[in-house]
Amino acid sequence: MTSWIDCGVITWIDGWSGDDETVLVYFRGTSLAAMTAGLSARHRPPFAHGDDAAPGDWGVIVHHMFNPSQGDFDQIDYRELCPPGAELVVFVPNPCLAKAHRPKAYHYRDGRTSSCIDYEAPDYAGEYWPNEMAPVITAAGLDHRDGSHEEQLTQLICDHLGLPALDPGALTVDRDLVASYF
Repeated sequence: MTSWIDCGVITWIDGWSGDDETVLVYFRGTSLAAMTAGLSARHRPPFAHGDDAAPGDWGVIVHHMFNPSQGDFDQIDYRELCPPGAELVVFVPNPCLAKAHRPKAYHYRDGRTSSCIDYEAPDYAGEYWPNEMAPVITAAGLDHRDGSHEEQLTQLICDHLGLPALDPGALTVDRDLVASYF
């Protein structure tokens, strides 16, 4: 599995899914139970999660990007999983294996997309990609040609949004669910 975010904040564990078609979601203002139910209803039951977060704290959940066992390759509309008062930060490490696109990160607040960060062009703020973080990223002066650009950009996102460090050892992993996808 590609360790595209390896800056002490997020580390992917080899063997979770055998590839990098996983999605990491930080959430607050909603519960682990609500996130699990919402993802399960969309055929993406989470295969790893942290403990339910205290009010105002970030929780974390990991799920597969697609569900090939059911022939389901549709994208999830995370706005539907983000009720008023909630926030989600979604990291998609490999949005398209066939085209080898770089990662994307999304920030949702109150059911709306506030930022879509495309690691190929992170400061782009076009009409289809709202990006409240574009000025923050631009001000940081990150060089996309630098070999550590993805790690630096991820750290910037995490720092700006106050995301906690992820302790993979503290996650509950359902290995049977992981195996059932492939």
